[in-house]
Amino acid sequence: MSRIIVSGVGKGMGCNVSKLLKSSGHEIAIISRGETGANVAREIGAHYASCDLMNFEETSKTISDLTGKLGGLDAVVHLAGGFFGNRKLEDVEPSYFSSALNNNASTFYNVVKGSLSNFSKEGGSVVVISAARNVYLNSHAGYAAGKGAIDYMVKLLAHELAPRNIRVNAVSPGFISKENCGKADFQDKLAKEGRHDAKYVSEAVRMFIENQIATGQLLEIDGGFSSLVPSGL
Repeated sequence: MSRIIVSGVGKGMGCNVSKLLKSSGHEIAIISRGETGANVAREIGAHYASCDLMNFEETSKTISDLTGKLGGLDAVVHLAGGFFGNRKLEDVEPSYFSSALNNNASTFYNVVKGSLSNFSKEGGSVVVISAARNVYLNSHAGYAAGKGAIDYMVKLLAHELAPRNIRVNAVSPGFISKENCGKADFQDKLAKEGRHDAKYVSEAVRMFIENQIATGQLLEIDGGFSSLVPSGL
């Protein structure tokens, strides 16, 4: 059993990840700003805290408090981000670009840095949600910058934290259902349009938490879209 903090829980992937990890026998604490995270925590019997992940001091204190309630910290799963939207560069204002970048990259930085002193000497695992290519290529510069920053931070932090036995990996989903705890009516087929069920993302997150030698990896879970060659080439 691992003691896991899941940050940035919403009604799609975050809900699904939390439930799957809890049902797998792990002890869970949830961080969110909305009622969804609190409701999920009550439903699955997890610890809960409301926190502004853009504020480092608040994030660090919240993680320390939850680590105390869990009796230790073995893994952190970070899902906060957002600001996806199909916009051309001329429609992305500087303030919007900064918000998209910070809500993705800065929250990840805050959570990882705030977690470091709470991991035991045995180390632990950090898993962050990034984005598959077919997602960020359909978004805008701020979103791509935020997810790109996450990807490079994963590579650097995996290298830097390996001596402390802290593994750092990213799951990069394609288009995933945002409602009903990530459950999708879409029939899951490869290279088909539609939003896939979040359970496939949750299973990848669990794998990275439980795999003791995987680190520095960016795993796309997107139904094969990012591997396709555009027609006409």
